[in-house]
Amino acid sequence: MRETTVSPLPPVARGSGIREVARLAGVSTATVSRVFNDAASVSPDTRARVLEWATALRYEPSSLGRNLVRGRSELLGLIVPNVSFPLYGEMLGGIEAVLGGRGMSILLASSDDDPVGELTAARKVLRHAVDGGVIINSRLSTTPPAPRGLHWVQISAEHAGLPCRVELDNEAGGWLAALELLRVGRRRLTYLGAPGRESRERERGFAGALSKAGLTYRRAEGDYSELSGTWAADALLAAEPAPDGLFVAGDLMAAGALRALHRRGLRVPADVAVVGFDDAVIASLLYPRLTSIRQPAHAMGAAAAELSLRLIAGLPAESVTFAPELVRRESTGPP
Repeated sequence: MRETTVSPLPPVARGSGIREVARLAGVSTATVSRVFNDAASVSPDTRARVLEWATALRYEPSSLGRNLVRGRSELLGLIVPNVSFPLYGEMLGGIEAVLGGRGMSILLASSDDDPVGELTAARKVLRHAVDGGVIINSRLSTTPPAPRGLHWVQISAEHAGLPCRVELDNEAGGWLAALELLRVGRRRLTYLGAPGRESRERERGFAGALSKAGLTYRRAEGDYSELSGTWAADALLAAEPAPDGLFVAGDLMAAGALRALHRRGLRVPADVAVVGFDDAVIASLLYPRLTSIRQPAHAMGAAAAELSLRLIAGLPAESVTFAPELVRRESTGPP
């Protein structure tokens, strides 16, 4: 049997560039570039030789240069109202889970819950020529700037300015909250809302379920922050008759409402039952643990990323609506 001896590659300087790879492989720099761009015009032998020398030289092609050739940035923009809000962090996790296997990265900007700040954030992101993006809870009354064929997707949009949306059936969530409070025998009910379309839809579902049961309700408004939940709950509890059931438009506000109840010596749920919304991480950390309407934030972020990638690829994409789910904990009674 004839033995074949493979000669080792001669020693070379590490960290060399594309010209050195091309010289040692006996090809042009354009051929090296085609190899790393997976061009079908390169023969298998040439491809193997180029890759062999590239490995020996520890050569890594510039992603910036490769993307300029392709006309792509491999970046997905993400504009959020507030980077510290737990729900948006879960959505970001869903987006990253999708992009991680696609060789793409996220360029993040915050609007600080301000329409002018959102425009500034959008322009900042677009200067990097992102391929597409996701806007969470837009505060703009007009279509956000979104070139490149409108490869942008909105999560819980305030308007229909972009072609695709990912949203929650908020009205169904409000209905579930009302049914839970009615289930535990509460009749003096209150809604603690916030500005925006989402809160209005949650209230509409809540009001519809109560109307069907022959009941009315009172309301107060915060701004989704914990502090506003405390203030709004204090105002509600100072009026007569005091509520025995409270539906809050967000879990952070619900945390503030629980603080107001504790300060007044009211027991939850014995005196006042409380239902929050979102089922953020904080819901299971409060005392008592908070019954909440779950918004599948991770799945919504993943769906938005998938939609944007389909738009970038020129594939058909349709808006997606997720169903909410009641997560029962001690704030309305034993699970």
